[in-house]
Amino acid sequence: MGNKGKRNLFLTLLILEVFVYFGIAMFKNHFDLQVKWWIYIITAFLFIFFLGGYRNFSQAGKEDEKYGPVVK
Repeated sequence: MGNKGKRNLFLTLLILEVFVYFGIAMFKNHFDLQVKWWIYIITAFLFIFFLGGYRNFSQAGKEDEKYGPVVK
């Protein structure tokens, strides 16, 4: 999988993570559930991880366009 494919994968995971976070918040408010504190921490860390991966592979994709792909 190339850098563009990895970028698209991380973008998809980032969007899904946002939906999960809003889903947790909506279920908490609508169904009056008690959500553990660590669930919010994990979703925040996953958001930061996916955002960092997206940024990393988007920069690598730009460098591939500029210099060509790295051949090992």
